[in-house]
Amino acid sequence: MPVVQAGRRRSLLAVSVMVSALGATALLPVTTASAASAAPAANPAARYAGQSVAIGQNMVAVLRNDPRVGGPEAWIRAVQPHWRQGDAYMYRVLVKLDVSHRTAKERGLSLSLVGAKGSAPALRVTTAKNRTQTFPLPKVGTPDARGCTIISERFIGAGTVAVLSNGPKGPSAFFKDAGDGTRAGGVVNRAHPALPKSAGFVARITHPYGPAPKLITNMEGGGHPASTTAFPAPGCTK
Repeated sequence: MPVVQAGRRRSLLAVSVMVSALGATALLPVTTASAASAAPAANPAARYAGQSVAIGQNMVAVLRNDPRVGGPEAWIRAVQPHWRQGDAYMYRVLVKLDVSHRTAKERGLSLSLVGAKGSAPALRVTTAKNRTQTFPLPKVGTPDARGCTIISERFIGAGTVAVLSNGPKGPSAFFKDAGDGTRAGGVVNRAHPALPKSAGFVARITHPYGPAPKLITNMEGGGHPASTTAFPAPGCTK
């Protein structure tokens, strides 16, 4: 009996070591374990974040320029008709332009990643009537280029959506109507962590300088429980 128990303990130990190893492989970047533990892990969402610009036809181009993950890129995403600058953009991907795939046509627009191997890459957008707009990609090393600022949307009640962002400048949120996108109430951030009473509803950031800031909202006025919404983790710390 003791021999069986010892064998069972050895089997459990082996499984435990294997699970730990698999977990480390899934969570750590490609580097040594000691080096990875010295710095916080990057937010996986940062791989798809960047500088967002409206290009027409209910589309947004998310522009990136990070040599560590392929260089200049333009992710073309479908967005809602009332999308405005600063809104979340993690909707359906239509096409991705990069150094190996530089041109595409989407919804009547001709898209081209120009200067992909130079120092000033840009996205060129041409309409069916040959009207052209050019959007410079963010410079290498800047927060937008690396996808540091992560943006998400959360419904907070009373037909209102909070658009939350978190990046090198800390957490920030603004508010809009869930139907037509009309903005209301103002903005909360580190400089102004709470809305004034004139906003008509309660919104404030707790721990705006901490590692896990949260948004406290109350759309019903006094005497009702408030809601707590976590901000997304930033894509990079600096």
